[in-house]
Amino acid sequence: MGNINIGKYGEDLACKYLETKGYKIKERNYRTFLGEIDIISEYKGSIIFVEVKTRRSDKFGYPEEAINFNKQQKIIKNALCYLAKYHLWKTNCCFDVILVSISNQKNVKRIKHIRNAFYLDGEK
Repeated sequence: MGNINIGKYGEDLACKYLETKGYKIKERNYRTFLGEIDIISEYKGSIIFVEVKTRRSDKFGYPEEAINFNKQQKIIKNALCYLAKYHLWKTNCCFDVILVSISNQKNVKRIKHIRNAFYLDGEK
């Protein structure tokens, strides 16, 4: 299974996980000229921007290490585009990260949901 398929599979699992927790999936793979947001959901009146990282192993580092400051800034800029497009400036929003670990046979080893992983102002 290639990296693109692994990523899509992880995003599918993340969406199912979020839905079981009461999140409403609004969009997947939201794209702007600046990049992409994996999942945009709504939960208890807030817009949740979700970055998903899927890995088969920690051989090349932990998945959360891939969401560095520069990646956070790209996600934030894309989120601002989304908020502007839909006139949602007064809506609370946050940025979550979901880490999915799977085996080579597509068995889920772990799903870790990090709520409020970073903030609009780039702090955390």
